[in-house]
Amino acid sequence: MRIIESIEEMREYSQQCKRDGKTIASVDTDAYLHKGHMSLVVIAKENADVVVLNAGHSVSYKETTKEEYNEAVFNYKNDTFLKDLELAKSYGVDVYFYPAMKELYVDELSIPIEMVDKVYNSMRNRDAFQSEDSYLFNYVLGTYFPIFNVVTPDISVVGQKDAYQSFGVKFLIKQLDLPIEVIIAPIIRDSDGLACSSKNDFLTSSQRQNATSIYQTLHEISRWSTYPSVTEIKEHITNRINQANGDIAHIDICCVETLKELNSINKKFIIIVNAKFGDVNYLIDNIIIDPERIKR
Repeated sequence: MRIIESIEEMREYSQQCKRDGKTIASVDTDAYLHKGHMSLVVIAKENADVVVLNAGHSVSYKETTKEEYNEAVFNYKNDTFLKDLELAKSYGVDVYFYPAMKELYVDELSIPIEMVDKVYNSMRNRDAFQSEDSYLFNYVLGTYFPIFNVVTPDISVVGQKDAYQSFGVKFLIKQLDLPIEVIIAPIIRDSDGLACSSKNDFLTSSQRQNATSIYQTLHEISRWSTYPSVTEIKEHITNRINQANGDIAHIDICCVETLKELNSINKKFIIIVNAKFGDVNYLIDNIIIDPERIKR
C-alpha cells in the first residue's frame, strides 16, 4: 500500500493510472477507520482496479484555529494513524491519501460557494438544517470537491448512514457534470444493531446500550402495518430515545429521491435520526421504508 500526503504526488499517480487504463474508486473518510469504512473499501475493490482511501481530519481546517487544527493532526498521528494504516492495508487499499487540509483548501481546488448554496438549497428548506448541519456543507462537501479534483476517481463509494452526505455528493457530481459514478453502500452495524461509527468508542457501556434504541425504534417502525402522521412518528421516536436517556438533535422524514421533508406518508420515505447520548453527539442512523411494499 502506498501512502501519499502530497497533492502533486497524488495527482501524478492518478494520471498514471489513467494512462495505464486503470479505473479508480475513491473512499472518503474522516480517518479513525472502522469496519463500516472497510465495507466501502470492499465495494470499491469489486468495482475498480485501484482503491484510493482518502483520510481527512476530524476537524475542519477552515473552522478551527491553527493551534486546534495542529493539535488534532498531532493526536491522530500519535494515537491512530498506524492502526488506520494497518487496517487499510489488510483490506487491500492501494493508496492511503492523507493530504494536509491546508493544501486542499485553496481557491483553485475549492468548490464555488454558489454551487454549495445550490446543493444546499436543493436539499432543505428549513433553517434548522442550516445551523445543525453546516458541517456538511462547510466541510464534507467542501472537501469532496477538492478530493475529486486531485484523485479524479471514476467511482465514489459513500455510505448510506449519512444520508445527507451521500445525497449531497450525488447532487454535487450531477450539477458539476463530473464523470463519476456514485455507489451508495448499505449501513454496517455492530451485533447490537448500533450503526458503526468512530463516535461509538466514546460511549460508556450503559450509553452504548441505550444508543441501540435508535435502530431498535427505526426497525420497529419499519414493521408497522400502517403509518400515522409525520408528527406522530417523530413523537414516537423522540419518546423512545428520551426513555433511553438520549436526546434528539433532529428527526427528518423525507422523500427518498429528493430528501425533501414530507408532510404526509404517501410514498417511499427515509427516517433520519440524529441523537445524543451523554456527551457523545451526532449519532446518526436512518432507515428507508416503502409503504406500498407493506400493503402488498
